[in-house]
Amino acid sequence: MIPKNIHREHVLKAIEEIKRSGIPAGRGSRKFLIAFNGDYYPPKYVISLANRYANGEELNPSEFSGGTESNNFLRALGFVIVEVKLPEKTKHIPLKERRETALSITHHDERCPKCKETIRKLLERIYGEVKQNYKFEVGTRLEDFLDASCYGKLKEIYGALQNHRGFREFVKAATLPHCDFFVPSPGFIVEFDESQHFTLPRRIALEMYPDELELGFNRGKWIALCQKIDARDNDPPYRDEQRAWYDTLRDFLPAVEGLKPTVRLFAQDFAWCSLDPEKISDVKRFRSMITAEQRRTNDFPSIRIVLCIPNRGQSDKDRHIWENTAVEFAKNVAADLIVFPESYISCKFDDAVYEVRTLAEKMGSAVLSGVHAEEGYELAVFWNPQPENGETREHLYVKHSTAARLAYEWPKYRGKDDPMFNPIIFRGKKLG
Repeated sequence: MIPKNIHREHVLKAIEEIKRSGIPAGRGSRKFLIAFNGDYYPPKYVISLANRYANGEELNPSEFSGGTESNNFLRALGFVIVEVKLPEKTKHIPLKERRETALSITHHDERCPKCKETIRKLLERIYGEVKQNYKFEVGTRLEDFLDASCYGKLKEIYGALQNHRGFREFVKAATLPHCDFFVPSPGFIVEFDESQHFTLPRRIALEMYPDELELGFNRGKWIALCQKIDARDNDPPYRDEQRAWYDTLRDFLPAVEGLKPTVRLFAQDFAWCSLDPEKISDVKRFRSMITAEQRRTNDFPSIRIVLCIPNRGQSDKDRHIWENTAVEFAKNVAADLIVFPESYISCKFDDAVYEVRTLAEKMGSAVLSGVHAEEGYELAVFWNPQPENGETREHLYVKHSTAARLAYEWPKYRGKDDPMFNPIIFRGKKLG
């Protein structure tokens, strides 16, 4: 059995160790791999290593099962599991050579037709209405933007693209070609960029963007990808300049039309079709991916909070049923944070964090809950099962009034310097 106190951060440390030290003979995987940041790792060996970071020793592989047990455990922590399908000609390859063969076979084709469909479904789970292949009735010629505040910068970029190889007339469409996705509320474009978008003309345009232009992607990363991939499409001969210009207009369109910054996903960053739109952990993981840069530009979408208000005096059986209903509701709306009322949990003071942590793991979301401590204190406890980018994992606040015992009586109270007064950092916001 896999210990329940192995968490995502322990698995990440195990992956980092494998990246440094490799995989010992006999610890590879024949059927399944963890897909993470473009690399692949054997699930069972990763869990064994993760246990050392959680419990001080490597977990003996005989104590738990591979396949369903290991895969479900890792999926619950937000990891993607891919199946290794070895063709007939590899069936007699020695086991020690299979990992390299499997990795080459599990490489994901960026033109996978399921990827865009999966992205659409994930966007719908998060935002509701999504329009695929959406067309804005916006012109594509420079003169169409004469009245826009960004006209001067667009003119510079257009001239640079003209001068790159001498193609003066590369704009052929009267209106901007369809964008991949448009999310009406809150209003932003999502583009799915395959390799052909990363060209020298695109790099030229990106390097000329003004610093104040807000983008829903990492411009530095896109420039680096243009240098690395250096794609070329000469049919027609001016195709790279044309594509770079249309991409530029999609990036500047928010400034013209009053939209949120354009989000771009790199097709090769991830096997997007491996995400399950019906699985809450996958929905949350996708949301984290598409909002990383929105968080940086302080344009992160609203946090989805579910307020749970149970009936007073309910029995343990009723509470169990009610919590299961809350879990299902939270999953359906892809909740980020679930809030329970004052005194929802009763336990000893020292058990408060553990109880809220257990509740958060059951809910599959961050939880903020009121706790009545048997010693007389009233607490508010926050637990985030999967903190990202400096987010708060744990926070405890002791009530200063209207309780049998107050924060001033708590032996560990540190006055105005107590950490309880620090804000909770969550999804790019400060909560108090």
